[in-house]
Amino acid sequence: MEDEILRIIAAELVGEPVAEEERVRVNRWRGVSRENEKMYRMVTGELGEVVRLVRLKGGLDSEKAYERLEGEMQKTMIKLKKKEKVRRMSWWRYGASVAGVLLMLGVGVMVWMKPEEGKLRVTGERVEPGSGQVVLTLGGGEVVLLKRDTSELILADTALRITNERNTLVYSGIESKEASGEMIYNTLTVPANGEYQLVLSDGTKVFLNSGSEIRYPEAFGEGRREVFLKGEAWFEVAKDSEREFWVRTGMMDVKVLGTSFNVNAYEKLGKVAMTLVEGSVEVACVGKSFRIVPGEQFVYDKNSREADVRMVDTEQYTSWKDGYYKFRQTTLEEIMTTLSIWYEVNVFYQNESAKQVEFTGKVKRYEDIRVLLDKFEQTENVTFDIKGNNVFIKVR
Repeated sequence: MEDEILRIIAAELVGEPVAEEERVRVNRWRGVSRENEKMYRMVTGELGEVVRLVRLKGGLDSEKAYERLEGEMQKTMIKLKKKEKVRRMSWWRYGASVAGVLLMLGVGVMVWMKPEEGKLRVTGERVEPGSGQVVLTLGGGEVVLLKRDTSELILADTALRITNERNTLVYSGIESKEASGEMIYNTLTVPANGEYQLVLSDGTKVFLNSGSEIRYPEAFGEGRREVFLKGEAWFEVAKDSEREFWVRTGMMDVKVLGTSFNVNAYEKLGKVAMTLVEGSVEVACVGKSFRIVPGEQFVYDKNSREADVRMVDTEQYTSWKDGYYKFRQTTLEEIMTTLSIWYEVNVFYQNESAKQVEFTGKVKRYEDIRVLLDKFEQTENVTFDIKGNNVFIKVR
């Protein structure tokens, strides 16, 4: 709860749009206790000065601006710690809160790099996400179009109940380990520009990204639990020591007992990847087995046919499910690959050097792509021209 409050406060600090209902949540939180009110005043007061400093002196280098912000942040924390009112607070709690705000300020750094109003060069048509139709295909072939932001009963019998609960498809009822006979499979298809959540019969939670599809049984049997994925999904697997959970992608198979991880297996991309946040998994790929621990990412390159395991900042690969993208010295080519899937656009580079331009920051996901590209233009010497569903990029 507090993390979400801090996200809203940080968004206001850096000039991001904040909904009225979010402002109400912050005010309600401030009224819960005097400690919350003190924290709010210190964060907005002291860090507000830091924000203004970076906004004025950020320059063109996003990395240096970010480093300057961190340095000023440390000075602020030292100064505040000396104040009597902070001593009476739980200091670790305040420090964690400020760190959360600092993390969010990565969004603002991108906006401040080149504050010349009226000189943005992004041209072309508006391209927005979120208009596609989510489809559920039942085992008997019946097709159900799922409605967003509504609750409806899809199927109900003595053993199974399927409900659509505001962007989440939920399977409940009898989850039988003694199930016999042939299992019935359903398929959930999420179009480009969309996303949807799924709760399987065993309690496993799945968050499907844009342009993805998952095939799964209505109820798991007594053997291993298996689902088949095309695209990208975040999994929170329900623990079951008697039944392994497998995610099959065609190029890569992931085996777990209970954990949280992200699988990226879009057919159009040149790589498949699995990023582990919690637990332990085993990845089977090209005839080999790889044991992965939290903080690691497994990557298989389809072209070179090489597999690699590396330590990563997992938030960069899982933040999509929380409605934003995080970049840390990420190349424009990598960023546009991600955005092309979400916004369903084709990307063309008029200069090869444009692919290697790097960005650092966090940007909201639910915006017109022009807004995102505007921010990129403010930080580097690149321009974007949008024509239909095509984006043309070049170095100035």
